[in-house]
Amino acid sequence: MKKLDKSKGFRVKFHRRKGVVYIWAAITLLILILFVGLALDMSKAFFVSHQLQNAADAAALAGAQVVKLDQAQARQAAFNIAFANFADEDPVLLGLNDVANDPSGDIVIGRYSDDLDPTTPNFTATTEVPNALKIVARRTDSSLGGPVALNFGPIIGINTCNISNFAIAKAQGGTGAGLICLSDDAEPGLRLSGTVDVDVNDGAVQVNSEGDPPVTVNGQPTLDADEMNICSGYPSKGDIPMPDGSIGYNEPCIPDPLAWMEPPLPLTEDLSPSPGETIAIDANSGPVTLSPGYYSGGLRMTGGDAFLNPGIYVLGGSSSGLGSGLYINGGNFTAAEVMFYIIEDHGVVNIGGSGNILITPIESGYYEGMSIFQSRNNHNDAVIIGTSNLELGGTLYFPENHAELGGTEDWTAGNQFIADTMWIHGTATITINYDGRNIAPGNKSFLVE
Repeated sequence: MKKLDKSKGFRVKFHRRKGVVYIWAAITLLILILFVGLALDMSKAFFVSHQLQNAADAAALAGAQVVKLDQAQARQAAFNIAFANFADEDPVLLGLNDVANDPSGDIVIGRYSDDLDPTTPNFTATTEVPNALKIVARRTDSSLGGPVALNFGPIIGINTCNISNFAIAKAQGGTGAGLICLSDDAEPGLRLSGTVDVDVNDGAVQVNSEGDPPVTVNGQPTLDADEMNICSGYPSKGDIPMPDGSIGYNEPCIPDPLAWMEPPLPLTEDLSPSPGETIAIDANSGPVTLSPGYYSGGLRMTGGDAFLNPGIYVLGGSSSGLGSGLYINGGNFTAAEVMFYIIEDHGVVNIGGSGNILITPIESGYYEGMSIFQSRNNHNDAVIIGTSNLELGGTLYFPENHAELGGTEDWTAGNQFIADTMWIHGTATITINYDGRNIAPGNKSFLVE
């Protein structure tokens, strides 16, 4: 029998152990590579998520700035800003979601409420009176840009991952206001009383007052508008008759959207009629036709019929008050495509009576859309007490005046009403058919989620 060569036996055992080490080293290296690859893919996912969040934030802010004004423009602005951002080296693509405004879409228009009740959703998808925009930036299997490709995931059979982030931005301040109270310190800036129904179609109400209170409500009036923006943080005296979520306190004050507008010049004495003359029209005057010009004593009408040719009428006033500015208290008054400019001193606007009164604005030129403009140096109150036969069109502008609106029958108070302060009362429905004119600059947006 041969003897066992111990030295060779030891060498055989050594070679076997060395082979096992190679195997374990390879397995360990593979595991390390997988961990490193997983870490790299996770880092990539986190980075892409950050890129998507930036794109969502920017797109939401851009869209919310104009969502009150133009929903199509808001969607396009959000799309453009998102496309200018990159995620995983590709532009971020958003679906416009402009057909059904699907709550699960990429661009969702809606209304954001600051209600602190956790059971109440803060954001509601709606195209009715929106004030916010929700953006969901995605890189998923179903998104336009597709999922994020992994570099090491395919080793274990995972080729892609889905990532999405969202942002909600809210618009602050009114861009389209049909009724504006300009005073920043009046107490109140707006007063509502009686059972009047103020209907601002397709527009907001803006109260710049930071007084205490900014708004007072007496009786049971109603206010139907897209929203009300109040600069003050003080509560109003009396409950404002509008739905919850449509009233904003501590909103930015908006500048006078017509501060740029200059008065008609020159006011010369050679314009017809002669200086100091007051045009007085009553039931005994017969039909009267007037032409544009300077009426230094104003226009006073208590009956009869008056027809005004298109153009600009500059109206003064007399110290006696018998023909001050634009005074209509009876008769049938038709003024199509005109603007009345009420100069300083004794000129006033006082419109009422039971006759048919129709005023439509200038249709072209510098004063396009204006129907009544009271001088900034004229602080006399304006009083308009309407009936069902009163129809005022265009912009009614009383920048340094208190305006009183009332009546017992429904009437139309222009397409936009701007005054320093206002008192609206009576039992009628007073309608302002806002059409998007004279948008105040400075609308802002901010992220809420």
